[in-house]
Order: sequence, then structure tokens, then C-alpha cells
Amino acid sequence: MNRKLVAAAIVAATVGLVATASAQFGGQFGGQFNGGRQGGGLGGGGRNVCRVPGAHFGTGEGDTSRPRDINRAGFVYARVKYHITKRWGGEVPWHHDYPDGDTMFPFHLSKLTTTMTDADAYQIVDIDSPELFKYPFVYLSEPGYMDLFPEDVKNLREYFDRGGFMLIDDFRANEYYPEHRLNMEEQMAKVFPDRTIEVVNANHPIFHSFYDLDPSDMIAPYEDQTSGPVQFLAISDEKGRIQVMIDFNTDISEYSQALDIGQCSLRESGRAVQLGINYAIYAMTH
Repeated sequence: MNRKLVAAAIVAATVGLVATASAQFGGQFGGQFNGGRQGGGLGGGGRNVCRVPGAHFGTGEGDTSRPRDINRAGFVYARVKYHITKRWGGEVPWHHDYPDGDTMFPFHLSKLTTTMTDADAYQIVDIDSPELFKYPFVYLSEPGYMDLFPEDVKNLREYFDRGGFMLIDDFRANEYYPEHRLNMEEQMAKVFPDRTIEVVNANHPIFHSFYDLDPSDMIAPYEDQTSGPVQFLAISDEKGRIQVMIDFNTDISEYSQALDIGQCSLRESGRAVQLGINYAIYAMTH
């Protein structure tokens, strides 16, 4: 059987068991801190380790040479390619989890909702390109390495002014290693000097647009000396609509692709899929 179909079946089953799992394992993973949970997600008490094997080197240029053959009649989203702040010795940060995370997101969206899309409904787009305007939902990984040039800032601001939605994912920091968070804040301030980054409260519609989720019940896929508790942050427009959703100290793309190979906690991977679906539904209906 196709592995993605198996993964979808697992997620569907997991969705029905999440409440039960929460009750069973709620005290296993450590205490609350600053709006998130920390502790061992795999075995209780140890550090959560969920890293899916993938590319460790490369510029990603081979994946951006030409537009992909996509059915554009339904939901299609873009992964944003950006300029990086410093030399990167391995796989370029904007490319992390590609393409498995990119395929699993629309695949689950198609299987668990009535959204018209499929596993091929994604495209890499340069951050300064007008092609960005074709995609109402875009994904950006590892913003701690992002360096926005003036033309990037202009293009992004126009994208948001037209109503676009960006999911920022897959980065971590703490009080001892704050660099990636500080850089994300510095870069986004170039785009939105008139707005602030705020914590998204548990009652916000983005956590209830399809599934009812508790943001304090999320566990990071990996924890190390550079990470901290999971937080969900956002930049909203003047009407309160979230335009930039920021997954801080977590990586839902890592969890999503883990379902394809059974690498990580089933419960947490299912939660990540649900969260991604909520993001898509919110972005397309608000």
C-alpha cells in the first residue's frame, strides 16, 4: 500500500484518539513554562528527539530550476526561498524538510478535509518574485538565517497588503541562545515597522478553525541546549486577522513528514497535522 495512504489512515485514527491520548499522557512530559510544555516526548523524562533523516547538504538550486507541473484548480501553496545571513555548511535553511514536508501538508489537507488539493500542490518561490502573489498561503522555514534585502521587504509587504498569509516554522532559541529569535524579529520588523509580534492566545480562532486544539499541549519535535518551550506567535493586520503565524521552538513540518516513516511520536505528529490543517482553513477563510 502507498505509504502516504497509510500515513493518512494513521492520522485519521489518531485524530479520534487525541483526547484519550491527552488524558493518558498528560502528566508524562513535564510541566508548563511560558505557554508551552517541555520534557521528554518519547519515553517521559528524557529529551524529545524527532529528527527525520533527509538532505544534509546542498543549495536547493536543483529544486528551483523550473515551475512544477501542478493542478492549480485547488489549494496550492509556496515554500519561500530567501537570502541567508551567513554561510551555511549543510543544507540551506530555507530548504529544510523539502520535499517530504511539502507533500505531506497538502496530502493530509486533501484526505482529512473536503479541500481540493493533492500531494503535488506546492512550489518553491523566490522571496522577491511577483510569483509570490499567486499563492495566498506560503511557508518559510528557519527564519533565524533569513536576511531580507530591500526588494524582499517591498515584495513581502505588498504580498501581505494583498491579503497573503505566511507560516513561519522550524526554528528555536532561548535566553542563552537568542540569535535565531532576535533575527526573526529584526527581519520581520523591516516588513512591519508598524506592527508587533504577539503571543496567540488559546481562544484564537486559528486553533479552532477545523480542529479544537490547545496550544499549551504541544511538544517540540526536538529539544537541545539552543531550544525552549513551544510558543505560537503572530503578526496581525489592523482588523486582527493573523497574516504571519510563527511556530517558535517547534517544527510541524518535521512531524508531518515523520508520519511517512514512523520516526516520531504518533500523538505529536497527529497534532502537527491538525495544526497545519487549522492554519490552512483559517488562512483561506479569514
